[in-house]
Amino acid sequence: MRRLRFGALCALTLLMPLSPVSAEEGVTKTEIVIGNVLPMTSSAALVGRAAHFGTVVAAAEINANGGINGRNIVIKTEDDGYVPARTVQGLRKLMDEGLFGLIGTGAGAGTTAILPILEDESIPAIVSFSPVKASIDPIKPSIFMIGASYQDLLFAQLKYIHDNDSPEKAKYGIIRQDDDFGNQLEEAFTRAIDAFGADAAEPIRYKRGQKDFGAEILRTRSNGVNVLIAGGVTTEIPAMLKEASKFKMDLRISTVPTATLPPIMKLSAPSGYAYYSGDYISPMGSEGSAHFMEMAKAHLTEEEQGALNRYSLTGYVAAKIMIEAIRRCGDEPTRACAVDKMTSGEPFDTAGITLPLTFTPNRHISATAVRVLKVDPEAGTVTPVTEFEQF
Repeated sequence: MRRLRFGALCALTLLMPLSPVSAEEGVTKTEIVIGNVLPMTSSAALVGRAAHFGTVVAAAEINANGGINGRNIVIKTEDDGYVPARTVQGLRKLMDEGLFGLIGTGAGAGTTAILPILEDESIPAIVSFSPVKASIDPIKPSIFMIGASYQDLLFAQLKYIHDNDSPEKAKYGIIRQDDDFGNQLEEAFTRAIDAFGADAAEPIRYKRGQKDFGAEILRTRSNGVNVLIAGGVTTEIPAMLKEASKFKMDLRISTVPTATLPPIMKLSAPSGYAYYSGDYISPMGSEGSAHFMEMAKAHLTEEEQGALNRYSLTGYVAAKIMIEAIRRCGDEPTRACAVDKMTSGEPFDTAGITLPLTFTPNRHISATAVRVLKVDPEAGTVTPVTEFEQF
């Protein structure tokens, strides 16, 4: 009798459905969770919130059309306050709650901080908010990047200045943040100095969150710098220009893409300086952003639409790629399958924001061509001065 009972129990055990523990992280019968860790507060909130809303638009667009095989895409965003340690905390929280993939990876230093976790856990991730070269060099199996690195974005501008707008007796300088973001800008600076055989001043570092740049600009002036990388993230850029204008310094100025955002241009206008920037996507208001804006009007409130900027476009593109990779996996998506679909070489459509993007096992980066832009804050204009070019 005891043997019969044991045999029956074994049979029942074999017939029981598999435990939910075997399901893929972030996937239920009705939802797939993809996440962001972004600076939703702090001085970088201008770009973090914009990126978040871009991912929300991508999810709303697919969900309005039935989701992925009956599952809705859910966007979960954690605020890291532009603090790398909080980027790690935010990712850990998303993982604890169930996360399939990551599309918002924090600012430069935050991205660098979470790369080991993403790689160790084989979490599909698309770095688009802050293009950190270390994300894909060397290649990490589950991590991809959209856009040219800061090294290329800044070098493209410095090369344009050297070839087309160089002052007499050019001397190069850089004021850079004292973190990984600043390290990348200094790499571009060093690359340019070596390539042009140019005269250069020692790099000047400032602390994250710094608001006054009087001492740094005074050193820049004393060093005779007339080609300057104004290495701020957002409001640091107009703060540097304000100080430089007090001395009426004759400068050719290079900046990161945040300098093209309307609020930063408005703050920079009183300085009287025009400056250079660079980008790898179609600008807001262009034909390339038309579909995105149509979707944004359909799925965001007026207040949310007011927070959109170029970082909304990169967030949207990253989310579209992740969503499409999941869709290509069919009814039972897995992280491994999504990574496989991303590296297949099959193009991903970005609704006109860029040309179709592709990745392969040996190339985890796309949309790397840079176009140099001339920014005139007083006129409120951003004008391309080159075509897209690889650097």
